Amino acid sequence: MKWGILGALDAEVDLIRSKMTITSETPLFGTVFYEGTVGREQIVLVCCGVGKVNAAVCAAAVMNQFEADCIINIGIAGAMAHGLKILDIVISDEVGFHDQDEVMLKYYPKRAFFPADSSLISLCERACQALPEMEHRWRRGRIVSGDVFVNDAAVKQSINERYTPACVEMEGAAIGHAAYMYRKPYLVIRTMSDAADDAADTSYDNFIDEAAHTSASIILKMLELSE
Repeated sequence: MKWGILGALDAEVDLIRSKMTITSETPLFGTVFYEGTVGREQIVLVCCGVGKVNAAVCAAAVMNQFEADCIINIGIAGAMAHGLKILDIVISDEVGFHDQDEVMLKYYPKRAFFPADSSLISLCERACQALPEMEHRWRRGRIVSGDVFVNDAAVKQSINERYTPACVEMEGAAIGHAAYMYRKPYLVIRTMSDAADDAADTSYDNFIDEAAHTSASIILKMLELSE
């Protein structure tokens, strides 16, 4: 199986790239798609950039041009669910857009949420269980995306009231949507860098590197377990 792995920021993909045996580098869409292996697993890795369009375009390339069999989005997020703390992990049950008008449900694909692949969810849970430092830090949940960095308590409350997500970010739903259109299995793995509130900017700056490293370490363990 060939794994497509996307992160929006360099910090989110650097650890995986450092573990890869890279066989080719393809400049495309202002970024670079890296092909190679981690252990015995084939990988295509890309830093897609921030936001829904960047994510969707790169996801489509990973699945079409680079022929990935599944697609994983890793990175950081803002915690939304009660009890979810900074550096906790959310494994997507499903993803959706928090900035999409309901009129969009009238048009293809006529759905608000895109379910993640059950086999990838199970493998991710096994990976978290195999990492002692992840104990009591991970949960499954809904992840919502939009082209906004949520750093306002009122905006957070509005999103929670409308969608009751576990966390909020800017790319996962676009990747899940693209995977649905390509009929490919997908999963989003996010580590909390902030609480999506009035203190989010400071928290993000303080925890981005550790949070990004955490998500990357989980996918590396998944690759190890899948061999």
